[in-house]
Amino acid sequence: MKRYSIPTKTKALNLLKTLELEERQTVSKDIHAIVVWGFEDKQVPILDADGMQTFDEDGLPLFDIIKGLTYNVDIMWKGEQPTEWEQYEVNPSSPSHTVM
Repeated sequence: MKRYSIPTKTKALNLLKTLELEERQTVSKDIHAIVVWGFEDKQVPILDADGMQTFDEDGLPLFDIIKGLTYNVDIMWKGEQPTEWEQYEVNPSSPSHTVM
């Protein structure tokens, strides 16, 4: 499985079009699977002055949302990845997801 972080949704969709898949198709002769994660936002706990998690009046934890900056796509290739994908490949040390 290779993970790609692409700067814009438009660029990601254009790269996906180069794979010549039918609409909503996620496998082909060159691809085992595609997972389109899109922009992955992150929840960050809101801390008080002492560094402790804060809660609302119902006791639920409060979070800030950090908007994702890249459009993320995972592809499991059957062979080699096309060269136009290479520049967007990333190798996160702790991905926020696992595909089995």
